[in-house]
Amino acid sequence: MGSELRLERAPYPAPPSFGVLLDLRAPSDEASLQLLAQAATSALSELAGCTLDCAVSVVRPQGTLTAGTSSGATGLAQWDKGTGDGPVSHALAGHLAHLPNSYSAAAQWPSYWHTLSGAGYRSLLSVPLHLHAGSKSALTLVARQDDAFTPSVVVAASAFSKLAASSYVSAAELRAAQATVQHLQAALQGRTTIDVACGLIMGQNRCSYKAAFHILAQASSHRNVKARVVAETMLRELPGGAPSTHFME
Repeated sequence: MGSELRLERAPYPAPPSFGVLLDLRAPSDEASLQLLAQAATSALSELAGCTLDCAVSVVRPQGTLTAGTSSGATGLAQWDKGTGDGPVSHALAGHLAHLPNSYSAAAQWPSYWHTLSGAGYRSLLSVPLHLHAGSKSALTLVARQDDAFTPSVVVAASAFSKLAASSYVSAAELRAAQATVQHLQAALQGRTTIDVACGLIMGQNRCSYKAAFHILAQASSHRNVKARVVAETMLRELPGGAPSTHFME
């Protein structure tokens, strides 16, 4: 019997593991995006075989926020913001965009090549970031050499984008929670200051809390400042100064 020729398809590269969450804790959204872009280049440059630059774009009601590892990457991510016709806009719409090299111009965005090469880059990959339902965000990677984004790099970038999205959402939620805590602490601090001032007025005038607060409110109205400010002024004038307030974390 003749030997049978069997053809086996090469396995598609499996996505690498990047860990559970990226540490994107920062005081602002832009700072978190900056950390995300840096993490992307750190995670994917070795696999690509060259140093990558990265920009992250998040569309918000007040405008698109973009942060990146270089001004060139950031500029490329913002290039098609006005026209909505380019690889980054394609990724923001939820579709992967890939410009593999400088010698096979993409028919879909022919004019983008001039901008890409003018910034010193020869290949680009833009991947959607799914932050939440209805969101429009993208992770854009650029390289200064041709064919940097092989199938294995594309798979890795897609896997990284999922981790990046969940990490950014976690950082944003933490930032919102911290802001809420600070707001509540400020409110409690103001309320405590007013209560202590009312206690001082009660002792001086031998009156009820309601009467003491009325006196404080009248002083606030006459001076055209908030009751909390009047209370703080009163407490600062005490012999020992204003008592400090501590909140348990």
